[in-house]
Amino acid sequence: MNEYLYLLIVAVIFCMLIVIFCLFLYCRKIERKCNHCIAKNLRELDRVFKELERMQVERETIEKILRIRINL
Repeated sequence: MNEYLYLLIVAVIFCMLIVIFCLFLYCRKIERKCNHCIAKNLRELDRVFKELERMQVERETIEKILRIRINL
């Protein structure tokens, strides 16, 4: 009887370890997915900031040209 009880305890502990390992893998997968989304959003923000900076330079250039033409 004690042998079956020990075997049952070992089986339960083994199953719990498997569940913990699967949970760990799932959490790693979610973390990777979150990191990927964060990196993707940061790249998109960087692209938008560069575009805004380029547009600001164009606007300033056009304003300078208009000022020069108005003053002439």
